Amino acid sequence: MSAIKILISCHKPTRTLKNDLLVPIQVGCANTDQRLDGMLADDIGENISKKNPMYCELTAQYWAWKNLDADYYGFFHYRRYLNFSDKRYPLDCWKNVVEDSLTKTSAAKYGLNEKRMRQVIEGNDLVISEEKDLSKMPGRPRSVYEQYKTGNSLHIKDLLIVRKIIQRKYPDYMADFDRYLRGKKSCLCNMYIMKKELFFEYAEWLFDILGEFEKRADMSEYSVEGLRTPGHLAERLLTLFYLHIKRTRKLKIKTLQTVVFVDTEPVPSVNGEEYLPAFEKNNTAIALAANDYFVPYTATLLQSILETSFPKNRYDILILNQNITKQNQFLLKKMFEKYPNFSLRFIDPSALIYNYNFYTHGHFSMETYYRLVLPELLPRYRKILYLDSDMVVQADVAELYKEDVDGYLLAACHDADTAGLYNGYEKGKKDYTDHILKLKEPYQYFQAGVLLMNLDEFRKSFTTEEILRFAVSEKWELLDQDILNKLCEGRVKYVDMSWNVMVDYGRIRQKEIIALAPKWLNDLYLKARKEQKIIHYAGPEKPWFEPEMDQGNIFWQYARKTPFAEQMIARMSERRAKDIMRQRKNSLVQGGIQCIKDHGIVYTLGYLPKRLLG
Repeated sequence: MSAIKILISCHKPTRTLKNDLLVPIQVGCANTDQRLDGMLADDIGENISKKNPMYCELTAQYWAWKNLDADYYGFFHYRRYLNFSDKRYPLDCWKNVVEDSLTKTSAAKYGLNEKRMRQVIEGNDLVISEEKDLSKMPGRPRSVYEQYKTGNSLHIKDLLIVRKIIQRKYPDYMADFDRYLRGKKSCLCNMYIMKKELFFEYAEWLFDILGEFEKRADMSEYSVEGLRTPGHLAERLLTLFYLHIKRTRKLKIKTLQTVVFVDTEPVPSVNGEEYLPAFEKNNTAIALAANDYFVPYTATLLQSILETSFPKNRYDILILNQNITKQNQFLLKKMFEKYPNFSLRFIDPSALIYNYNFYTHGHFSMETYYRLVLPELLPRYRKILYLDSDMVVQADVAELYKEDVDGYLLAACHDADTAGLYNGYEKGKKDYTDHILKLKEPYQYFQAGVLLMNLDEFRKSFTTEEILRFAVSEKWELLDQDILNKLCEGRVKYVDMSWNVMVDYGRIRQKEIIALAPKWLNDLYLKARKEQKIIHYAGPEKPWFEPEMDQGNIFWQYARKTPFAEQMIARMSERRAKDIMRQRKNSLVQGGIQCIKDHGIVYTLGYLPKRLLG
C-alpha cells in the first residue's frame, strides 16, 4: 500500500476530514505565535515559512519537499478539495463545484474517503485540478496572458520575467509556455497529487524559477495582494509543467473538478456556548464591533436600543471584539439583566483575521473590518443587522430587521454625503471612485454603518478568504465601506434613509457637501432628518467630545443613563483641558478670568456644560 500524504494548507482553526491521507498543515508559522492544534507546522526543519505572505500555500509544498517522506505528495486548501467521485457536478461562474458545508455527508458525495481516493491516486502519476476556460469566467479574458495582465494587483512584467527565466534555464519548455499564454485554459489553485519522483522534479524546477524571479523582480511597492505574486505565478507554472509532461511523456494523468466548501469552520463557541441564535422565535440578531476603549460609546448605543425596544421582540446582540475586559463585559451585561428579551454576548473574530494586514487611517480602527467575517463567524445565522457603535437609535430596530432581503446580499441606505464628495467637494474623489473603486453607478453607493446582511447569500457568493484578500488588495479610502460597495454592487436593497441619518458634521455636511449631491439624494437626506430612526455620528467629530455638535444632545440623553457616564465626562474634560492648553496663544481675558473660545463657546479651564451632568 502506497504512502500518500495530501497536505491541507490552513492559516486558522478549521474543520478537517478524518482521513489518513489528508494531513492539515499550518502555513506561515514563522510569522505568528499562534499554533493550531493537531496540525503540522511549516517552520520545522528546512523551510521558507517566513515567505508565506509571498508564497502562500507554496510554503507547505516546500516543506513537504524538504522534510516529508511519501510515495505520493498532494496539496489541497482548507476549503478546496478535488472531486474523487465518478460524477460531475454543476459549476459556478469560477468553474468550481460549490458545496455549502464540509460534513461527512458532503465528503462522501465527492468521494473524499481513503478507499475511493486511493483508487484514483494509485492508478495515476499525476492527479490535478482540471483546466478551466478563463474566457467563460467573470471578465471573460481572451487568453491566459490577458487574464494575468488584467488581474487584481498583478503586474504583467512579472510574467514576462518568468518567461525570460524559462527561456534561459529551461528552453525546452518555451513552446509549451507560449502556447499556454495564448490559450484560454489553466489549472488553478495549486492543487495536485504527484508520485514522489515527479513531485521532486517539479519542486526543484518550480522553486528554482521562483528563486530566480525573486532576485530579478522589484516588489517593494506592491500591495499586500501584489506581494503574493510568487503564489500567483506558481499557478501558471503548475499548468505549464502539466502541459509539458503531458505532451512529452507517457504518464498516467487524471484531472478532477475543484470543490469549494463554503463553511469549514468549527462551530464557534464562547466558553463552550455555541454561536446559535439566542432565541428560537422572533430573534432579532444585531452585531456591533468595539474595542475596550470604545465600550462607553457602545454602551450608549445599547441604551438607546433598550429604550426603543418592544417586549414582544427578542434582541440577540453580539459584540465583536478582541480586548474588552471582563469588568467592562460585566457592566455591559448588567445593563440588560432585568430584560429577559435581551441576550448580550461577546465574540472574538481574531481567528479569521489575524493573518491579514488591514489598512486604517484617520479616526477609523481595525474593528471596522469585523463585519466582513460575519458570514463565516456566524454559520448558524441567516441574516444579521450590523450597526456601527457611533450611533443612537430612535426607533425599534426589530422593524428594520424584518425587511425581506431574499435575493440581495444586504440592505442599506444611500449615502448622500459620499455623492457630494464625488460631485466635487473632495478633490480626487471622482477619479478614485471611477478608476480605483470602479463603481458602475456611483450614486448608488451606500453607507455601511447600518447593514442588514443576508449571511446565506454572502456564503453562496464569496468565501471569507476571497473577501479578505480583496480587502487588503488596495488602500481603500473608506475601508470596509468601499469594499462592501464594490463586492455588493447591483445586489443591494435600499431602505429609507431615516435608518441611517448622518449628522451635520462640522455644520458643513448638509449645506456644503450633501448640497452637491443629486437633488433626489439631497431630498432623501432632508426628509430623513425630519423622521430619523437611527442617528449616525459619522466623521471625526464625536458627541462624547463635542456635545454641542449636531444631535449631540440626543447622544447624551442616553449616555447619562449608562454605567460609563462619569468616564465619558472625565475623558471629555481631559480632552478639553488639553485643547485649551494648545490654544493658549488664542486666549482672551474676560473679567480677569483666563478663558478660551472653542467652537463658538467661551470656557474657563475645567468648565463643562451643566446639562451633561443631568
